[in-house]
Amino acid sequence: MARDGLINCKKCGTLFFKNSGRDVCEECFKKELELIDSIRNFVISTGKDKVPLEDIIQACSVSKNDLEDLISRGRLFTVLPKILIKCRFCGVELEDDEKTGFTCKKCLMRFSPKVTELEKKGINIRKYEEEARNINRRLRGGINTADNDTRYGFIQNYDL
Repeated sequence: MARDGLINCKKCGTLFFKNSGRDVCEECFKKELELIDSIRNFVISTGKDKVPLEDIIQACSVSKNDLEDLISRGRLFTVLPKILIKCRFCGVELEDDEKTGFTCKKCLMRFSPKVTELEKKGINIRKYEEEARNINRRLRGGINTADNDTRYGFIQNYDL
């Protein structure tokens, strides 16, 4: 409960003055920085191209939830390309642009409520994905109008 800038630390529960954008006390923040440094040092010292999450959890004695939280908040972005993260559902290795979500694009599409709702209605979502890609291509490269003028920017007619 906040009163006059006083809040409880999300990690340890101690009461402290919130003087920055952090929701943790100074002590917990220092511990987090030390943990980040130990994880970075471990990943770099292994010399491997990809270090599995399980190895980091064992070597740095960090919980899986804390490690995933650090990754999703972008605190390990310098060593993120060297960390091997697998999809929570199918176990496939994630690409660099998917690593903060812990779910591959295929499973994300499969488990998305909108996609399953559309597929139940018999609508083929793949057709709409291709159509969206074509619209993006047209927006990037400009579109030709009926007068053979190339227009860039927003699409005025929504019949595409």
